Amino acid sequence: MTAKKKITVMVILIALCLATAGMTAAWYIRDDRKQAQTDAAIVMAPYNLYLMNPNAKDSLKFAIGNLHPGEEKYTVICVSNRIPENYAGQDNMSELVKESEFNYELQLAHTENLAVDYRVYPLKRHEIPAGGTLPEGAILMEGDDPAYKRYYWTKEESSLKGKDNTEKMKKEVFGAADTDDIVNVGKYLFFDDENMKLAYRDNTYEYDYYLIEMTWQDIRDFNAYTKETDLVYVMVNAKQPRPTEK
Repeated sequence: MTAKKKITVMVILIALCLATAGMTAAWYIRDDRKQAQTDAAIVMAPYNLYLMNPNAKDSLKFAIGNLHPGEEKYTVICVSNRIPENYAGQDNMSELVKESEFNYELQLAHTENLAVDYRVYPLKRHEIPAGGTLPEGAILMEGDDPAYKRYYWTKEESSLKGKDNTEKMKKEVFGAADTDDIVNVGKYLFFDDENMKLAYRDNTYEYDYYLIEMTWQDIRDFNAYTKETDLVYVMVNAKQPRPTEK
């Protein structure tokens, strides 16, 4: 791939993230498989994405370091309608969301420098038992939220079924240009489920957690993957509620 094409691809990918987000995106790097580990649980610090009304958008991007056969890496995403910390606007949450309920969708766009598969799992919350014994695969959250001391999470058995919009997005980004020789045009996956919904009632916020699981592919041609980092963009878009007949 020529230097010109490399520069073009990176500029387009970064512009895509910022344009879709509609706001400043934060830069995250997670190179460790786990931040901490006990005998029974993976301990994670979730990345928070905030949707305060049916028109809101938020995003983040992070880098996945080099993986090897048999390795896995994880990232936890929290989607909430709570006001984010250090919010610069007025503290008028009740005016922003009122007694609201709206659906949202997740978008996962990633480069293909690494031979990695991405899966998104909803996480289910459970109360920590009195004895403190947790099942295998339990996930604890790091952070100051009091709920992290009371609950643990487990991933659902089945991952979300993502819609592959790669070909459509390639046409929108590159037009009629030939992309056969561009190795990192990106992969675009959209996740939309009827359970992906946030509601604000009685001054109560909602929190939905997802586990992004990254696993090494079973490949033979290692020469096709000479770079060491994948760039991953996670975007969450609120959707207008459907009008109801009265």
